[in-house]
Formats: sequence, structure tokens, C-alpha cells
Amino acid sequence: MAITTELIAYLLAAAIKFSGLPAIEAASLPPFELVTGEQLAQKMCPERPEGCSSVAALFDTENYRIYLRNSLDMDSPMDNSFLVHEMVHVLQFKRYGDEYFSSCRKVIESEHQAYRAQNNYLGSEGIDWREGFLLRFMTCPPEDSEMQLDNVSNAKP
Repeated sequence: MAITTELIAYLLAAAIKFSGLPAIEAASLPPFELVTGEQLAQKMCPERPEGCSSVAALFDTENYRIYLRNSLDMDSPMDNSFLVHEMVHVLQFKRYGDEYFSSCRKVIESEHQAYRAQNNYLGSEGIDWREGFLLRFMTCPPEDSEMQLDNVSNAKP
């Protein structure tokens, strides 16, 4: 897997174009670290890594690093589309800060934008494939304030 400066520039330009987020310099991207599928699953889902065995890449906001599965072929648009996806998360982080990833609803919103950019990139590469299908089934638990309102409205005098 070769992650060249040319490839990084190309994929960053795609992430910017397809996300509509403000541009950043490639030099301000986080470092990339190649890891095994097992290591990636452990980073993504430390409590239940077996539930994250299909994860291909991850942007870690705390350590400002992108982890990539070492079995990805960066010459393949299908595989390098995962880097486009993670670069969108970096753009979101640069634009909005860590707060953007602070709640379930915000995370789902960030994923919608990243998958949309990834899928548009795939289409621009002539690949008729859609990532993120399961995102439409994700829901968040009610916010504490919503639960409190429900409790008040259901209270009997």
C-alpha cells in the first residue's frame, strides 16, 4: 500500500469538493497509521471489537491520527474512498472542533456528510457502489432533556 503525496493531495481535493467544507493544506492532515483489522476494531469498539470487524479506517480526534487497515489497496478507488471519508471527518474537525463529534446526533450527521462525499467520489471514479447503507437505520437514545420533558408530560397530578 503506497500512500503518496500525490494520492493524498488528490483524495483531499475530492474530500473538499464533495463535502463542501473549507479547504485545508495537506500538511495539516493528521499522520496515517497502518494497522491490522483486529487493531482497528479494538480502537473503534474497545468494549466489543468483534462488532467492528469490518471497519476499514478511523479518524481518531483525541490523538489526531487516521488509522487505516493495512490490507487496503490504495491504488483501488474502492479502498482509497475510505481515506476520502476519514478526510471529511478531519475537515469537519478543523471547521467545527471536537464539539462536532460530542453527541450521537452530531456523529450521525457527520457520518452522513462523510458517506455522501465518499459515495460521490466513488461515482466520480466510475464505481456504482454506495457505502453507509446501514446509517439510515441508526438512531440515538432520547436526550436527557427530552426524557425529562416526557416524564413531565406523562406525570399524573
